[in-house]
Amino acid sequence: MKIIYFLAALLLLPAFGLGFECPQKDSQEKAEDCPWAGAARLLSEAAGRNENPAPVFSARAPGILRQLDADRANPAVLKLWGESINYDELAKGEIVQPGILGFIAARLGAARPRGEIIHAGLEHTYGYLFSLLPTKFGFKRARWVRPDIEDGLGLPRGSAGPSPSEGTLLANITCLAGGIALKDDPAALALLEKASAGCGGAARAFVSRGTARTRLTETAALPGGRRVDLRTDFVPFNKKAGGNTHLLVYSVYDSAAGQAYLITAFPVNADFVRNALDPAGLGGNKPVQTRYNAFVEGLTDAGKVTGARKLSQPEK
Repeated sequence: MKIIYFLAALLLLPAFGLGFECPQKDSQEKAEDCPWAGAARLLSEAAGRNENPAPVFSARAPGILRQLDADRANPAVLKLWGESINYDELAKGEIVQPGILGFIAARLGAARPRGEIIHAGLEHTYGYLFSLLPTKFGFKRARWVRPDIEDGLGLPRGSAGPSPSEGTLLANITCLAGGIALKDDPAALALLEKASAGCGGAARAFVSRGTARTRLTETAALPGGRRVDLRTDFVPFNKKAGGNTHLLVYSVYDSAAGQAYLITAFPVNADFVRNALDPAGLGGNKPVQTRYNAFVEGLTDAGKVTGARKLSQPEK
């Protein structure tokens, strides 16, 4: 089967080349967006024709296929993530073409998309590489193709990017973000220890050192005695990088699931942190809502929910 995909990719290379312009003229794209944006256009065209996108991946992003296969062999990685909505409310648009997400999910062995609902780790890592949605913060892939996280946390270049020398993009971010946000949850920590076998050495070393952070916890009491904690961890950078000062890691503890799980991670600047931690937003009877495209059934779709919002300084 792999030989067939490879031969098909060779036959289709000339056609791919015609539509592969990257960065695209008169767009927000920069060199850092390539080859991902060009590949995304080709993948979207193939998916729109209900064609198998594997030949495009083989021709334009073969490294991603290798990473997907490696992640499939490490199922603990997938179990550490929740669900996300494939729609950006601020940019008012679909984030990634659904056919691309469906192919990635099948290759990973992740749950198939349910309409706009998708595995959060899949979408926020590999999926974001192939997003063509412009936002006021740039393209979604910026967090991985720019070195802000690596430079800010003192990690080797590439260790939190789409072409790591060790591990995979999904596994490395799972270990990095999970080592920050999930260490206080026994069930998640047990999975994280299994997942770490697929992580690069830089991510494992960072987690083993521990890091100071500030956590915003938003707690909602839902019907049936269910409790949901939305946890936003802010990890300060060692130095400012790309205008950013912190890594944000967003996770959820859901008593119905019996464990905490990840939603997303990305770099933010000092103003973002200041606004998020504003004391005026703390206390009881405050609005509690999911953010960053997270989907928590029974909360995201529940309308107005109030609860407690508090700050803490978890142990390293």
